[in-house]
Amino acid sequence: MDEFELEKEHRIEIFQREQIKIQGVIHVESFDERQVVVETDLGMLTMVGEEFHITSLDLDKGLMILEGAFTGLEYSGLDRAKMRQRDKGFLQRLFR
Repeated sequence: MDEFELEKEHRIEIFQREQIKIQGVIHVESFDERQVVVETDLGMLTMVGEEFHITSLDLDKGLMILEGAFTGLEYSGLDRAKMRQRDKGFLQRLFR
């Protein structure tokens, strides 16, 4: 399967409910075979299912590929992501 284009955007692609590609990953908060929680540039993303394993992770590019049997995805914590962006803006203005 093709890799994501290396642009600054948030994107999720799901293939046959068995593989998910996520662009915009900042940090992997927690991982086990039934639940994965990642921080993305649009907030926290929780994925639930069975037999999860990470096949590719590149935090420098913000890319993650996860395989398993997916049953659900849920976003939360958008305020945290907005605060992080606002803090970056403050620091950029401070160090001009």
